[in-house]
Amino acid sequence: MTEISNLKPVDTLPHSIEAEQQILGAILLGHPTTATQAAGGEDLFYDPVHAEIYRVCHRLEKADKPVTPVTVGASLSDDMSEALSDLGGKRYIARLAGAAVTPGLSDDYVEVIADAKGRRDLITLMDDARVALSKGDLTASDAAAQIEANLQPISAGPSRVTPVSMMKAATEALDDVFRAYKGEESAVVKPGIGALEEIISGFGPGEMWLLGGRPSMGKTAVGLSLGLNAARAGHSVIIASLEMTPSALAMRALSEATNRTDVAASYSDMRRGALSEDQARTLYQVSREVAELPITFLPREYQDADLMQVGVKQALRRMSTDKPPLVIVDYAQLMRSKARTRYEQITDVSLALKGLAMSLDLPLIALSQLSRALEQRDDKRPMMSDLRESGQLEQDADGVMFCYRDEYYLERERPDESDVEAFEGWQASVERARNRLEIIVAKQRQGRIGTAHVRLNPATNHIWEY
Repeated sequence: MTEISNLKPVDTLPHSIEAEQQILGAILLGHPTTATQAAGGEDLFYDPVHAEIYRVCHRLEKADKPVTPVTVGASLSDDMSEALSDLGGKRYIARLAGAAVTPGLSDDYVEVIADAKGRRDLITLMDDARVALSKGDLTASDAAAQIEANLQPISAGPSRVTPVSMMKAATEALDDVFRAYKGEESAVVKPGIGALEEIISGFGPGEMWLLGGRPSMGKTAVGLSLGLNAARAGHSVIIASLEMTPSALAMRALSEATNRTDVAASYSDMRRGALSEDQARTLYQVSREVAELPITFLPREYQDADLMQVGVKQALRRMSTDKPPLVIVDYAQLMRSKARTRYEQITDVSLALKGLAMSLDLPLIALSQLSRALEQRDDKRPMMSDLRESGQLEQDADGVMFCYRDEYYLERERPDESDVEAFEGWQASVERARNRLEIIVAKQRQGRIGTAHVRLNPATNHIWEY
């Protein structure tokens, strides 16, 4: 097929006018093509007239209206009709239909224009970086990180994703079942907390889990413990530390490691340097084991969703363990989005986290703050409705866990000591609740819900069974 001759000449940026014309022709003739399913489909087209014609086709299709040269020509804006006049007016649309690619080749032609767009984007990206570096607006490392982040949408262009047959899906499911039946290594990451494993078999590839709680409920302690348990079991663990510095989390990990010996040291004492000789000696002994755990931290500079995906990929390239990795984000509400309202921002973050888990085929646990409204209830145990600011978090999550410590609230309800009976009753309640933590599994797509009752020493980040 030949290029339609009277189209205006274009500059030297990569493009294929002929491929664009033939794809539009296929759409105008009603031939199925992946162009109509491509994300930001009109952006694939280099010529603005072609982009507008595609946009009109897509709009008609979504409205369940016929897509033909006549309906498209009638739907063009006045400005675009004027721009089209240089190409022969609405007759150009009819000529596009005559230049249509055959249905069997439409996917190949989509790949041609998608590749051309990718090359244009790369040229623009490199030009922008060159200008910024020349002006001194960016350091070399910042420019490299920005380039890698902006490469994500370029490298994620249209792909030939094909439907999956029931035969293939059932075969994969049976493989998973019989691996578990035989006790073989599976693709899930075990929690490493016995009471929780009675409810959750593990965190699977592509799954996003939420771990919610109000401040001081132990969600960071649980999240870090899940990461430490996974790392000790041989899994690579990536912790996006958006609230605390990596060194602060490492100090908690060191404290937890001392608690696994006979001489524990709280991280508050460690921070103040208030250690006995035995504690200092123990801390030195456990430090090597902790330092060698396959854990990588992403500091708060990675709070942008695109940069976080870059950071996770960088960390995975440096890790050599064969077992499936685990990503932990502390916490979701601290991630950044370009959306305007807070609701839209959290929705974007939720979709980005779920997309990260699925695109890299790994489990992800995102810590989440909960609404303070729950503290107005008599029973302050969290519920799904307490997830803050967006129902999208609840919708996207494959599982939701909540942390609850009755001890925290009881300590703030201390009665006057002059009321001896009330004070003694309060003391007994506090003692019963001492170091008790409830991990409430409120949602699980692949299993039941329930509550894991464990013990937690917040001072050393240590979790153990009853």
